[in-house]
Amino acid sequence: MPPKKEEEKKAPDYFPEVIVFLLGLGIIIAAWMRLHYLSNSGAVVTAISWWHAFKYFFITRLWPLFKSLGYLVIGASIVFIIYVWRKLSVIIKEEKEIYGAEHQTTQGEEKILKNEKWERVLTHINSPNASDWRLAIIEADVMLEELLRAQGYHGDSLGEMLKAVEASDFLSLEQAWEAHKIRNQIAHTGGDYELNERDAKRVIAMYEAVFKEFKIV
Repeated sequence: MPPKKEEEKKAPDYFPEVIVFLLGLGIIIAAWMRLHYLSNSGAVVTAISWWHAFKYFFITRLWPLFKSLGYLVIGASIVFIIYVWRKLSVIIKEEKEIYGAEHQTTQGEEKILKNEKWERVLTHINSPNASDWRLAIIEADVMLEELLRAQGYHGDSLGEMLKAVEASDFLSLEQAWEAHKIRNQIAHTGGDYELNERDAKRVIAMYEAVFKEFKIV
């Protein structure tokens, strides 16, 4: 295989070093010119005169330049912040229109769907027919299973999921267990299970307590 070509190295950036060099050179030249002036005028060149030469150059030449650059940087920063803020506002508004509306619609549809299921349960439990009472309990149990799966519990059956629930996370856990056990008896015995209207409504009331705890009805 042919040898791979070595990656081209980026040229080093000497711009900061050049700026510092030119700035230092300017200070040295200014100080030298000041000292040259002092020498020609007959003054004695000392460390104090050198310091005065440097200070004179800094105050009269560099400091006004630094102030001007500072004002330019501050002004440019303000303009940039305003520009970014306006762009960000537009992006946030577009995200709310796209994702926020979709998310709200999905939640609304889910809530309506759950309410419709519960309305069917109430319709069955308020029926004069015992078969409808049994159907109401079975449908409420299906809602309970969907609730637990939505809460992140896993299992092949609702009973397995209820076993995995911590009592501290599920205040109506005992009611869920009792209602589910009656549902299993109804499912296993069918029409042979003796169920009166009072007991049927009591079971539905236990399911309702669970659903109200998790605010789905």
